[in-house]
Amino acid sequence: MKKASAVILAVAIFFAVGLGINYAINHYGSFHYEWKRGFTNYNTYNLAGDSVLNGYIRADGDVSVYVLTKEDFEKMKSGEPFSYYKAWEHVQSVEFDGIKIPDGDYILVVKNEGDEMRWITAKVVNKKE
Repeated sequence: MKKASAVILAVAIFFAVGLGINYAINHYGSFHYEWKRGFTNYNTYNLAGDSVLNGYIRADGDVSVYVLTKEDFEKMKSGEPFSYYKAWEHVQSVEFDGIKIPDGDYILVVKNEGDEMRWITAKVVNKKE
């Protein structure tokens, strides 16, 4: 009887931990990146649809920061006209404070606009509403 109780308790704990991890992944996405070297073109971050974006991006040169769809990102890379949801162009610092991300497949794109950039720091917290 004790073995059965122990197995049931172990299975219950396993499922509780799994549900907790699943909840955390689906409702809180947070990442912090820091580069101490330059990057040549773009850095991208996947955003959760129907979420709120907070954080910052800082660089020692000019960057442009866009919230756009993956399709528009492909247009940007190929030099075609593209649309965006939010944009900050030719800046060295961007602060995100409660930016509402629509439901869908959006990404945050950091585009290097300068030469010989040495560092960029990005802290992005993306929470489901």
